[in-house]
Amino acid sequence: MCELTIICGSDRRTLPAAPGALVSDLLRQAVPSFALPCAGNHTCGKCRVRIEGALEPPDAAERRLLDADELAAGIRLACSCRLAGDATVTLEEEGASKIIAWNQTPPFDRTETGYGFAVDIGTTTVAMQLFDRASGAVLAERLAENAQRGFGADVISRIEACKTEGLDVLSARINDQLEQMAAECLAEAGVERIEESVVTGNSTMLHLYEGLDPASLAVVPFDVQSYFGCMSRRTLAGAPVYLPRCIGAYVGADIVCAILASDMLSGGVQLLADIGTNGEMALAKDGKLLCCATAAGPAFEGAGLSCGMPAAPGAIRAVWREGEQVCYETVRNEPAKGVCGSGILDALAVMLETEAIDDSGYLEEDYPIGGSGVQIDQRDVRQIQLAKSAVCAGLITLMEEEGVDAADVQRFSIAGGFGSSMNFGSACAIGLFPAALRDKTGFIGNGALGGASMLLMNKSLREKSEQLAQQATELSLSASPAFMDYYVDCMSFMEF
Repeated sequence: MCELTIICGSDRRTLPAAPGALVSDLLRQAVPSFALPCAGNHTCGKCRVRIEGALEPPDAAERRLLDADELAAGIRLACSCRLAGDATVTLEEEGASKIIAWNQTPPFDRTETGYGFAVDIGTTTVAMQLFDRASGAVLAERLAENAQRGFGADVISRIEACKTEGLDVLSARINDQLEQMAAECLAEAGVERIEESVVTGNSTMLHLYEGLDPASLAVVPFDVQSYFGCMSRRTLAGAPVYLPRCIGAYVGADIVCAILASDMLSGGVQLLADIGTNGEMALAKDGKLLCCATAAGPAFEGAGLSCGMPAAPGAIRAVWREGEQVCYETVRNEPAKGVCGSGILDALAVMLETEAIDDSGYLEEDYPIGGSGVQIDQRDVRQIQLAKSAVCAGLITLMEEEGVDAADVQRFSIAGGFGSSMNFGSACAIGLFPAALRDKTGFIGNGALGGASMLLMNKSLREKSEQLAQQATELSLSASPAFMDYYVDCMSFMEF
């Protein structure tokens, strides 16, 4: 046997390990928040750690993703590095990521009393708020990275992890996280008991929370074990949990809650997009609701990019030009460490304007963001290109299906953390969404959490949300020839 010592800030712990043990397996056991964006498939290079001691030599993946200077400095990939004896790994302390809890909701009657939690389980982040249901006051909140992120950055990785690691492992990971967050909220607010909670999320996250096998969500015809719209088999802080209804395999309860929060069925032609790891969209016209989901991937949240990171301190969040100079702003004005989603949209818009890239996305050499030391490479451009094309093509296909174009839309609501600091001008310039929507666009914050809070404080809205989900039509983009045509067209970096 050998030992791995893990140092993170002032925290130091030692784990017994067998020679040949993979460092990422040990870190996932000891540090649940340790991220493996590509689920340990040796493709992203984001699980870099500083480690010293008795180690097996770097394998082909590490030699491909790390340069000689990094290897000489003791930088290794946790997903490839194996122990040969005792070793010590030092993890960089992460600043708190900018996770959005703020939301706006339409006026509604609060009919319930006592206390309760509204929870949004996102693929990347988890947001929880403790409410006084009678007054609507938020008494405490907790925001965190999803504790399942060690099993991959997207839902497909999590589904695959259920096969290799076990469904119970992933289910327990998120349940334990919610219980810990809830206990912290109750202690902060001085509340001893709650009446009920509402937990929302996409279909995969709710399957994992409930302990239902999500395997069928990853293969045609994308069957679901449950659409929910029911009480959970679990409790939270000892009280019952209501799970809102999903629309389909990839149009989950989170978008149903966001539809409630956006009040998009109030009349006219309205469009909603929750742009995160999963790009979910809805179009309301004449009282009808058409929804779809597209695989945007985690690029907009910083994962999978060489320079990418969440919107944590040091992340470049905005980029612009002043004359010939490229300027940038970081979260909390700390020294630049990388770039988050809103920052890379701005950077690409500047690159397009200065012809550092052409409309095909070709980048001749790595692009430095001002004097930040952060660079964008060709692979980063392609990752955003794929994601933005999927979103824009999804919106256009949704509108075409209902016989409307962007000029007909009266209001375009954007939900989710990515939209919180998005420059709509940059988004239109690179073709993330049609330019005609620019002046009709508004940000509603964490719409999923907002809708969950409405369901927590007014039980009669639950039946309305369930009917809404049952009556909505899901448009399958994977079976749509029009979507595939638009997807190719929208690859260009240009206004549509």
